[in-house]
Amino acid sequence: MQQPRSRADALSAIPAPLPGVRATVTDQGLVRIIHPAALKPWLKRLLPPSLSLPMRTLELDAMGTFVWNLMDGTSSVGELARCVSEHYACLPAEAEQAVALFVKQLGQRGIIALK
Repeated sequence: MQQPRSRADALSAIPAPLPGVRATVTDQGLVRIIHPAALKPWLKRLLPPSLSLPMRTLELDAMGTFVWNLMDGTSSVGELARCVSEHYACLPAEAEQAVALFVKQLGQRGIIALK
């Protein structure tokens, strides 16, 4: 995942789930993400391409579920933050920081990419 160069770049980035990522809803209404394990680039080069990666599971909390459900591949990080700010009645700066961190963590786990 390429790192944005400025705050404006970060807020204008559009997160989208990567191929191979599946999301289900738990009995509690939370999202559970099933995704291939992210491997270090040097390790990927050593493994044969036919080898399937182990799957990992990540269960989101209520705010993560709210943001995940808004990630449609067309909404920017800034737009997601505005929705969070309105829905949770928090300051825009707090929402931007929370959404940016969430998106960064999903990217580091190989769940989403930024357009």
